[in-house]
Amino acid sequence: MTGRQQLCRLVADKPETRDWSVMGGVVEKPVQVPAPAPAPTAAPTPTAVVERALAAHPGVLNAAVAPSGDGVGVLVVLDEMSTALEVREDLRASLLAAGLEAEPAVLPVVRLPVPPLGTFEELVAEVAEAAASGVAEVSRYEAPSAGPEADLAGRLAGFLGLPRVGALDDFVELGGDSLVAVAFLHAVQEAYAVPLGVVELFTAGTVRGIARLLAARPAAAPRVA
Repeated sequence: MTGRQQLCRLVADKPETRDWSVMGGVVEKPVQVPAPAPAPTAAPTPTAVVERALAAHPGVLNAAVAPSGDGVGVLVVLDEMSTALEVREDLRASLLAAGLEAEPAVLPVVRLPVPPLGTFEELVAEVAEAAASGVAEVSRYEAPSAGPEADLAGRLAGFLGLPRVGALDDFVELGGDSLVAVAFLHAVQEAYAVPLGVVELFTAGTVRGIARLLAARPAAAPRVA
């Protein structure tokens, strides 16, 4: 057996070198062609993340996502057990899990407006206009009257993280809890110099009810910001 034959047998006998070749007495290792790199995955958009989260939420009966200057705006039709605050927190968690910091805004409505949809801010204005004119019951929203009602509604919307709060919107249905109640009542006392208890807030239930409580207190001296 020649030296070349011995070399070929030696190469062939080893599993790790069976694919090698012997050319002119020189062992050549086959060239390893690297596998193509996987195509980069496109980062999810805030709208796509929100739409998936809304589809998976059991309390959302229908929804429409619209662009918003502050992030992502959503109009939702909810079941009786769900609140806008709960949906907003769920959307926020989904966005953070996807590495996105967009802030979701949620507006509950009775039914969605007819497409095409504009921006979220335009939809909010459209819903408010339709509700005020009585053209269609697209929302349970009733605008608060000027003065304490409007001030209280603005403060409460800020604590709940909602674009607006109506005069007859129920505090609990909006997602209010005891922590929000304490913070809100502290702000009310600072503004109106009238202490109100958590039980009174839950009993009054709405911005209009709270405004009436304030008006009935002799010490009420509104300092509307």
